[in-house]
Amino acid sequence: MQHTRDSSGVVEVDGETYEWEIRRQPQPRGGGKWDGLALSLRLKDFKREAIVQFPMPMRANGQPDVEKQRVNVDAIRNAVTSAIEAGWAPTSRGKAMVFDVDANGH
Repeated sequence: MQHTRDSSGVVEVDGETYEWEIRRQPQPRGGGKWDGLALSLRLKDFKREAIVQFPMPMRANGQPDVEKQRVNVDAIRNAVTSAIEAGWAPTSRGKAMVFDVDANGH
């Protein structure tokens, strides 16, 4: 499992290069709920964006882990595959599509 503290980077999935960038660190939503890390994905040289939202990581005591999150590069690869399977066409035009994924990017 490869982790990085970078705020952007690239991953390769099925021979294609995808650029990713942190869009939002975990933040409180209100009512004791939290939004997790959100990443922007884009096929290199194309503009169609997918936003993948990961769940809020929790500590063993049930409290949210509010520290700055490291990005799991393997989860990003899984998120790219999951977004494509869910209907994201990275070479098409249009608005950004939003996907909720689990901690492993599925």
